[in-house]
Amino acid sequence: MVPVRIKIHSMTKDSGDGPMTFVAYGSLAEKNGTTFVRYEESAVTGMEGTKTTLKWTADTLTVIRHGKYEHRQYYERGRNTSFNYVTPYLSIPMVVFTRLLTAEKGKGRWLLALEYDVSMDQQPNGRISLKIEIEEEEVSGH
Repeated sequence: MVPVRIKIHSMTKDSGDGPMTFVAYGSLAEKNGTTFVRYEESAVTGMEGTKTTLKWTADTLTVIRHGKYEHRQYYERGRNTSFNYVTPYLSIPMVVFTRLLTAEKGKGRWLLALEYDVSMDQQPNGRISLKIEIEEEEVSGH
C-alpha cells in the first residue's frame, strides 16, 4: 500500500452553493487493473467513524463505506444504478445516473472526474460533480 493524499472537490450544480473541498490521507493499491484507495472520514465530512474505499477501473467507480455510515455506491458511465444510503438514523433509497466518469493516471497521481444526477426516495435531488485528486505522499527516510 502506498501512502496518498486525497483531495475531493464537490459541487452540487444549480444549488447556489459554491464548491467544497475535503482533504484526507490514506493508502493506494493496484491489483489486476483495479485501483483501490482507502481512507478514514473526518468530522469535516460529517462521517467521522467511517472508513471509505474508492475502487475503480477504466469504466467504473465504487464507493464503499463501513462504520457509522454503511453503503456501496456504484457508478458506470451512461447507466442508472441504485443503492441504499444508510446513516445511523435512517436508510434512504437512492438512484444515480452517471453522466461522466473518467480516470487518468499520471506519474505518482490519479485524477478522477465524476458527474451524476441523484434521486432520493424517487425524487430528483440535483446533479453532483466530483473531482478527486490522489497523489502519492513522499516517505521520508529518517
